[in-house]
Amino acid sequence: MKILELNTGLFPDAQTVSAALRQLAPAHAVESIDVSACPRRQGLDEEAWDRVVAAILSSDLTITI
Repeated sequence: MKILELNTGLFPDAQTVSAALRQLAPAHAVESIDVSACPRRQGLDEEAWDRVVAAILSSDLTITI
């Protein structure tokens, strides 16, 4: 199963969820994308958002934290 972790910086217990996903990594393909680090005013550029959308569409499960 392909799992996508989309880190928005809005979930207060994100570290616990990330730790659980790391334990799943040997059995599943876990990809993590951090969109919380982007500057709030500028946001992500269009190419970066295209990569995010492609990752979401290609994953079996998307977890937003």
